[in-house]
Amino acid sequence: MNWNYGDILDAVARVVPPERPALIWRDTVVTWDEFDRRTNNLAKALVDLGLEPDARVGILCRNHPAYMEFLVAGVKARLLTVNLNYRYTADEIAYVLNDCGAAALFYQSDFDALLEPLQVRLPCVRAWVRIEGERSPQAAPEGVLSYETLVRTGDGQPLAITRSPDDGYLLYTGGTTGKPKGVHWPTGQARRVQLESPLIARVPLSMEEHAEIVRATAAPSRIVPACPLMHGSGSNAAMGDLLNGGTAIILSSDRFDAHDLWREVDKHRATRIAIVGDVFAKPMLKALEAAPGAYDLSSLKAISSAGLTWSKEIKDGLLRQLPHITLVDILGASEASGFGYSIAKAGHVPETGVFDAAALTVLIDPDTGAVMPKDRPSEGFIARSGPMALGYFGDPEKTAATYCMIDGVRYAAPGDFARWMPPNQFTLIGRGNLSINTGGEKVFPEEVEEALKLQPGVGDVLVVGQPDETWGKIVVAILKPDGAFDEARVRAGLAHTLSSYKHPKRFILVDTVPRHESGKADYRTATAIAAEAS
Repeated sequence: MNWNYGDILDAVARVVPPERPALIWRDTVVTWDEFDRRTNNLAKALVDLGLEPDARVGILCRNHPAYMEFLVAGVKARLLTVNLNYRYTADEIAYVLNDCGAAALFYQSDFDALLEPLQVRLPCVRAWVRIEGERSPQAAPEGVLSYETLVRTGDGQPLAITRSPDDGYLLYTGGTTGKPKGVHWPTGQARRVQLESPLIARVPLSMEEHAEIVRATAAPSRIVPACPLMHGSGSNAAMGDLLNGGTAIILSSDRFDAHDLWREVDKHRATRIAIVGDVFAKPMLKALEAAPGAYDLSSLKAISSAGLTWSKEIKDGLLRQLPHITLVDILGASEASGFGYSIAKAGHVPETGVFDAAALTVLIDPDTGAVMPKDRPSEGFIARSGPMALGYFGDPEKTAATYCMIDGVRYAAPGDFARWMPPNQFTLIGRGNLSINTGGEKVFPEEVEEALKLQPGVGDVLVVGQPDETWGKIVVAILKPDGAFDEARVRAGLAHTLSSYKHPKRFILVDTVPRHESGKADYRTATAIAAEAS
């Protein structure tokens, strides 16, 4: 079956009860009937603006119903939507949008102050749309369109267009290049990965069968993405439930609060929570332990996680509090997903980092580049064939470094290293790349290093991640001063070029920054220095 998100959403809207909530945010409930009409109107408006298939359209928005409406309208109009971190500076936003050649930008009214500096930096953008925070039409600046006017104008009917499984979206994410890159996902490939989940009881083979499954599901899933929608983990989780006729419950705060999460689960009878490892799971467990019996969580069926380590100890604790639920740990990456699954229930919690391999998952020999046999223990890079992203938008060199052909088969190997345990399990050893996951954000060491080197008093520097109870990892700078080092002055300088979450939480001053004879960074030694100084 050649799936397309736009076609699926059109089919789902025809069979779900029109009064069913599609989105819940604060006290706002967007029914499926309203959601379908608004996204159809917006999709038509985008086409009428002259945006052709695969045109890139960015969104700068906090958690808000407009975020998911934008993503859905984008796939309905056959456009490549582009996520933007709302913590970015004007320079960082401009880098992403210039990198992909964006033709339009949707921005929330919270970011009105960025409009003028972005217009100067973005000659490629020809359409600007202002998202009203209070969901009512407001006068927009000259040359800027009103989001609420666009979604309310039209007959709300589906677009009469033919779509393709190659229609997709761009997921801008981290890596080791020092700058974010856009991973290009066709929705047909993304849907095939979703249907690989071991939790799916019945895999539809046609659009008609999918619609029938949705129609027959009287109590569909209600998901709460714990991480922001601007990240793939959040928006993909919400999109997954919408594709199945469910409901996405959107948290409203910029900062994660576990008690707020549990209150939303209780109030709206959520059935699933999507998180990113221990950085979310730890405070969730602490909140339950601090307030036993405070929340009615009987509706909750599962918590799923992807992207960061989810430890056995925290899983054990959650299952003591919620013995009726299932915990699903998914090993994936922005470039490909579904490498492995670890399913925990009360009385059975696998060890940390141990996954059941998906059918198409293999290990690649780091020395020869060959696929390693599955019938013997081995160590190598995790890879998979089958459905995956096309690569990094506009960057064939980086694409070739992550996606490789072996014996005529295309594999995605994002850089994670694992130990194979026959017949069909592996243990994740570590991240092969250097990106630092801190509080759910990815930070690129090279980007921070380059910004630091521009500051007064900085001679040489390497940036590493260090484990932290609160953030998962924190950013640490191993720094050789050049004369006097004034930390306050350096931090003030960084504020002009980097988002605050990228700033080092610690500076460790050394006489010599560890480097190999070639001059390349010795991150292993730098990490050891950070650990010894903690």
